[in-house]
Amino acid sequence: MHRWTVSPLLLLATVSLAAGQSAPVPADRAAALMKLPEGFHASLFAGEPDVVKPIAMSTDDRGRLWVVESHSYPHWITDGSQGRDRVLIFEDRGDGRLASCKVFLDRGTNLSGIALGFGGVWLCATPNLQFIPVHPGEDKPAGPPVVVLDGWDLKAKHNVFNSLVWGPDGWLYGCNGILSNSRLGKPGTPDARRVPINCGVWRYHPTRQVVEAFAWGTTNPWGLDFDDYGEMFITNCVIKHLFHVVPGAHFQRMYGQDLNPHCYGLMESCADHIHWAGGDWTTSRGGQGAHSEPGGGHAHAGAMVYLGDKWPDAYRNRIFMCNIHGNRINQDIIERHGSGYVAHHGKDFLMANDPWFRGLALLHGPDGGVFVSDWNDTGECHNYEKVTETTGRVYKITYGKPATVAIDLARLSDEELVRLQLHKNDWWVRQSRRLLQERAHAGKLADTVFSDRSLDP
Repeated sequence: MHRWTVSPLLLLATVSLAAGQSAPVPADRAAALMKLPEGFHASLFAGEPDVVKPIAMSTDDRGRLWVVESHSYPHWITDGSQGRDRVLIFEDRGDGRLASCKVFLDRGTNLSGIALGFGGVWLCATPNLQFIPVHPGEDKPAGPPVVVLDGWDLKAKHNVFNSLVWGPDGWLYGCNGILSNSRLGKPGTPDARRVPINCGVWRYHPTRQVVEAFAWGTTNPWGLDFDDYGEMFITNCVIKHLFHVVPGAHFQRMYGQDLNPHCYGLMESCADHIHWAGGDWTTSRGGQGAHSEPGGGHAHAGAMVYLGDKWPDAYRNRIFMCNIHGNRINQDIIERHGSGYVAHHGKDFLMANDPWFRGLALLHGPDGGVFVSDWNDTGECHNYEKVTETTGRVYKITYGKPATVAIDLARLSDEELVRLQLHKNDWWVRQSRRLLQERAHAGKLADTVFSDRSLDP
């Protein structure tokens, strides 16, 4: 069974050629090939040599884009001194184009996810969850990485943990693959007290310093986001592509026994469709023919519920995901149904028209535009001995004319951060909410936040 397991990373790296194209489209020409709905525009934000192999992205409270480069994949490193993974900081000059790039970290090991907050940078660094402290106003580590949790499985290869996202409840969430048979805990935790998980969702509380398995099942989830009502969705590979995640859920798996042998039944995907024409998933490689119209293939990465304020309102609360077989971005229309949701197939949002396009992550920013990372490589499925080391891109998708946004949320008062909870663009909501949580934990939250009636909407 394991021979047939596939995931976003596994699909990305191979020595075969895609559609007969032996060289990538030059970075400065690739965006012009993309087809989008009327009124949308794709542009190159950053490309090689400024960035290669972008595996994860996040933004800080100044609106800057932080990108993780993975040079470890596909041969995860056991000797941390050999790490070459990088964390880069990109700044937008205000019109959707790159203004500057800084190297924050250049000796990382096995990096596959990133989040910012609580005084530093959080990194998926298999087998560890790391925290790197940063002094305010500085763009360099203030000390060595701290291993917050360990126990993730180095044998997982393409199933490593990923997709760090702060939840509306203040926990840090992430995904875990079906071959990552992990037992999580603080360093030194006895095995009997560790949290077991393979495929599913886990979470960590940054101030209470506890880890939990939040939900179990699926296959190789790579992408996690929340809608406007705080409901979680994850993008999944091989079996159905989307799951509405509720606490304690046990979902259908590609294979194997759920970690709780006493489950009476496993919950299904919320999607009422698949993104290929049926039959064995291997027939959808290449995303062409009968498989193109349904969405291009079974292999997905990245999850973004659009909650920005610049795209037309029709796109709000729809979920977008990269389709690796189809070299495109799919969209699903999420509808409330009973006590949960059902996801309907929407028209494919972006066609890259580039067989090297391997989208991994989507992220909307403070100006309402959306960043899309492109691993940029050829081939699919189970040849993960070699990757193309010299390519990688980040695109930006905008609607209408990009806005110039000057931001430094950390300088705002508590009252100003509270008012931002009403902002239409959820980027402002999430960043300000995290800052308020940090201030509350430090005992620095103003009393007026609780008592000033002028804060009422």
